[in-house]
Amino acid sequence: MAVLISERVLKPTVSVQRFDPQTDTKPRFESHAVEVAERASILDALFALQRGPIPDLAFRFSCRVGMCGSCAMVVNGREQLTCSTLVKSIGPTLKIEPLRNLPVVRDLAVDLAPFFAAYQKTLPHFTPRADLDPKEFYRLPHDRPEWKALNHQPQCIDCAACYSGCTLVTLRPRYTGPMALHRALSLIVDPRDSRREERLQLVSQEDGALRCHTLGNCHDVCPRGISPTQSIERIKRMAILAPFRRWFGRSRPSKPAANAA
Repeated sequence: MAVLISERVLKPTVSVQRFDPQTDTKPRFESHAVEVAERASILDALFALQRGPIPDLAFRFSCRVGMCGSCAMVVNGREQLTCSTLVKSIGPTLKIEPLRNLPVVRDLAVDLAPFFAAYQKTLPHFTPRADLDPKEFYRLPHDRPEWKALNHQPQCIDCAACYSGCTLVTLRPRYTGPMALHRALSLIVDPRDSRREERLQLVSQEDGALRCHTLGNCHDVCPRGISPTQSIERIKRMAILAPFRRWFGRSRPSKPAANAA
């Protein structure tokens, strides 16, 4: 006969930011002790607050398995995916705030419009070359050397943790941001795309990759282990070398035409 082993109960104190822009002049924090299971996530602790003392607490979530990115928040000063971060890994006291550098809709929910607006500035849509062979269109160039540096980078889930953790976005809101630049690189190095040069020039402007201070905060807070810093550094090198490549391309002598038979 199977014996059920009861799971230990944790009793953390959870302090959450409350703020409604329509009625409040500034944010405030509200603290409550909750009971959760030993393997409970931070998102579970928020549900406990919502079922109990704060039924009108606002926050976002969707997949609950760390894949959609919608539940990203700042926990004890660091960006986390609350659905995949356990309460016991943080400690007995949790301070939960909304993502930084984004307008607060209410409580822990933020408006992601500036985040995606920055992404749109990078021409994020694939534009195939006019001379592209239909067979090449459907074949990803993973065997090409320009793609090999991207193979180790996991799939971005657009959680905006890097945007929140980037101090340059804090100081300069017009800065394109880590996610947008990281995603732009995948199109810049794609030989099938017709706007590679245009896109490289665009992300290399005043508020683009060359503005990055290389602090690495975006890599530190990424729940997927992506390094936008590495991608941005690669864009910097490509932008610096691009004028020389264009000049050498123009100065290279053309091949002599073959003699007619």
